[in-house]
Amino acid sequence: MRKAEYAKVAFKLPRGDDGYPPVDWENLWAIPLSDGSYLVDSVPFYVKLISSGDVVAALHVDGQLTFQKVLTAGGHSTVRVIVYDVDRVAELRSKLSGLGCATELSNVPSFFAVDVPPDVSFSAVVNLLERFAGQGVLDYEEASIQHDDWDV
Repeated sequence: MRKAEYAKVAFKLPRGDDGYPPVDWENLWAIPLSDGSYLVDSVPFYVKLISSGDVVAALHVDGQLTFQKVLTAGGHSTVRVIVYDVDRVAELRSKLSGLGCATELSNVPSFFAVDVPPDVSFSAVVNLLERFAGQGVLDYEEASIQHDDWDV
């Protein structure tokens, strides 16, 4: 699909008492569907409860296509990972890729988002992350869990 066939959907981010996330909005690439909805085709870095594959409603507000609500969950889960040694990022992304996950690196070299497709075991992903977290290599957050095999 050509980039011209994509739209950017803006998601307003609530800021916590700790000042996180560091931005007010996150834009995700989405594919416009014939019914006027949008299929999310990005892995969110900051938006919670949204994953790649979700179908969302969005409206033009102040010149910006703005998220309104999730219409259909796509079955993907999203995890965010911060690695304490930037030299380990490639290794971790490779291991997650080996499980069938896609990752997107942020503008912060030690921070990336993980897309866990519906056919990948979420438990296997969490077990891998827990192993490295236990070694003090990383920390992670489950931002959107749509898998049923969450048994960790």
